[in-house]
Amino acid sequence: MPPRISPLQDAIQHVISQTDKTCKLEVQYINAVKGRGVFAKGTICKGDFVVQYRGDMISDAESQRRRKLYHPSCAAFMFAFKWRGKTWCIDASREDDSIGRLVNDEHRRPNSKMKKIDVNGGPHLCLFALDDIKVGEEITYDYGGEDCPWRTQTTSITVNTMEENDSDPVHSESQMDGAFGPKTTPEETTSITVNTMQEDDSDPVHSGSLMDDALGPKTTPEETTGITVNTMQEDDFDPVHSGSLMDDPFGPKTTPEEVIHLEG
Repeated sequence: MPPRISPLQDAIQHVISQTDKTCKLEVQYINAVKGRGVFAKGTICKGDFVVQYRGDMISDAESQRRRKLYHPSCAAFMFAFKWRGKTWCIDASREDDSIGRLVNDEHRRPNSKMKKIDVNGGPHLCLFALDDIKVGEEITYDYGGEDCPWRTQTTSITVNTMEENDSDPVHSESQMDGAFGPKTTPEETTSITVNTMQEDDSDPVHSGSLMDDALGPKTTPEETTGITVNTMQEDDFDPVHSGSLMDDPFGPKTTPEEVIHLEG
């Protein structure tokens, strides 16, 4: 049996190939409120890479332009974040075969966490398991914030017979207006920098900022794997999502280093 690769290397391989772990993940229709969700069809161990949040990488200006054109249900899939002093956005509104865009919110006991990794100079958003995930368990992570409407909904849910592809987007009306929530500090984010050296041989980037020039000005695609985090331990970082999609896209107290979701 070949040696088990690290979760980071696993994430890198899937980022490069732009594929999902279809052997361990499947999409299921849940109900009319949540729409679809992602479920484990194989055991996922704590710390494992789960899935990438894929979509079009666009500038902040382009994301603002698209948000004016999109229906709110589409704008809910726009994930904005800071990278080297600029705001970027992953637009996952287009219906495709990617799985990461369909992972649902769970703020009480999420089993996964979103982190940024840098592969050959480009940022990518990837989920990693916080706990062992059993077969049949839904994959979830905390969007952050406190005003997600579905969190306080008390009305009963009736499962209708609509087709899976006709369901509303998973993130409904409120996805993220400051992906870490309004009180998150820059120290609460995880940044993973990837190149081509052996993981243990790389030198960490000791920059004070979260993502500013994480690879350094002379990093090339041929260099290898190193992991860069800030001064807190990885397990202390807050999740990457946030509260309200519609009101203030960045949240009143969001700092430049925070990874954020644009609201629609």
